[in-house]
Amino acid sequence: MKGRLFKRLASVVLFPLILLLAACQSSGPAVGANPIRIGVIVPLTSGVSSAAQSVVNGAQLAADEISGEKGIQGRRLKLVILDDHGNAQEAVRLVEQLAGEEVVGIIGPVTDATTIAAAGAAERFQVALISPGATATLPYGGHFLFRTALPARTQAAAIASYLVENLGIRTIAIAHDSNEYGTMVARAFEESVKARGATVTSRRLYRDGDTDFSRHVHGVLAERARALFLAGYPDEGTLLLRQMRALHPRLIIAGSDALYSEDTLAWGGSAADGLYAPASFVADTTLPIVKNFVTKYRQRFGRVPDHFAAQAYDAVRLLAQATRAAGPDRRKARDALAAIRRFPGVTGELSFDRWGEVARDVTIVRVKGGVFVPTGRP
Repeated sequence: MKGRLFKRLASVVLFPLILLLAACQSSGPAVGANPIRIGVIVPLTSGVSSAAQSVVNGAQLAADEISGEKGIQGRRLKLVILDDHGNAQEAVRLVEQLAGEEVVGIIGPVTDATTIAAAGAAERFQVALISPGATATLPYGGHFLFRTALPARTQAAAIASYLVENLGIRTIAIAHDSNEYGTMVARAFEESVKARGATVTSRRLYRDGDTDFSRHVHGVLAERARALFLAGYPDEGTLLLRQMRALHPRLIIAGSDALYSEDTLAWGGSAADGLYAPASFVADTTLPIVKNFVTKYRQRFGRVPDHFAAQAYDAVRLLAQATRAAGPDRRKARDALAAIRRFPGVTGELSFDRWGEVARDVTIVRVKGGVFVPTGRP
C-alpha cells in the first residue's frame, strides 16, 4: 500500500516537474549553461567616445537578441567589454587578455591605429577581430582580421564620384586630421578626385585638440576652391565647419564617414546644413530588417543608431553565425567567418573577401533640416 501510494505521489510531483524542465529548455538558452564569450575592445575614454559607446550599444543589442532567441547551441552570449583608451599598445594587451579568457572572437578595435596594432596579436593568438570602425588600408592584417566598417578607399571613391560627376565640381580643397584615419581617407580621396580629372587645390592638416582653423578657411577662399572635403571626427570637424560657414556660407562641403554622426548635427548646428557624407547605413529606410533594428535601438537607448552601432550589430551577428556553424573553436569560427557570403545585415548584404574586407554599397547623404537625408530623395 505504501509502495503504491509513493509511486502515485511521485508521479504527481515529477510529471509537472518534467513539464517545467521541458518548458525551460524550449524557451531559450539554459540558465546554468556557461555563456559563449565575445570580447569588445573600444576607446570609451578617448576623443571618439561617442562612436565607442555606439559600438557597445549595437553589440549589446545583438548579443541580447541572440541570447533571447535560441542562443548558440543552447548557450547565451556574454560580452566582455574593455577600454583601450584609443591607445595601440593597450589594444594589443587587451587582445592577449581576451584570448586568455576564452572568447570566441573580438568586436573591435575601433580606430585605425589600434586595429592595425592589434592585428598581429590576433594572428598570434588565433582569435578573429571584426572592426566596426577601422577604415584605413590594413597592409599587415593577417588572416584573423575582418571589418564591417567602410574602408577609406571605398568611401573616398564614392564621395569623390558624387562631387565630380554628379555635382560637376572641378576644384576641391582638402582639410584633414593628422591621425591615421584622417590621413588615409584624405589620401584616398585625393587619388579618386585626380583619377576623375578634377583638381585638388591643397591638402591642409590639423591635429587633435585644435580649435583655430582660420588658416584653413582663408586658404580655401584664396584658392577659389568650389568645394571642401573634410576628413576627420566631429569634435574638431564641426569647429572647422562652423568657421568655414561663417565666412563662406555657400561653399559645398563634404566629409568622411565619421562625420555621418548625431554629434555632427548637435555640435555643428545650422553650419552642418548641406554637408555631404558617405554612409554604409541609413536609419531612415523602409527595409524591414533595418526598421526593426532602429525601433529596438531607439526604445532601448533613446536615440537613432548611427553607422558605428549598425556595424557593431552586424559584427556580433556575423560572429554568432560563424560560431553556430563551427562551434566555439576560435580557429574554426574564423574559417566559418571568412566563408560567409551575402549575410543579411542592417548595413546591407555582407560578404567577406580573401582579405577580410566586406563588400557593401555606399549611400551619399546630405544634412537637410537638421537630419541626414539620402541624396536621391527630394
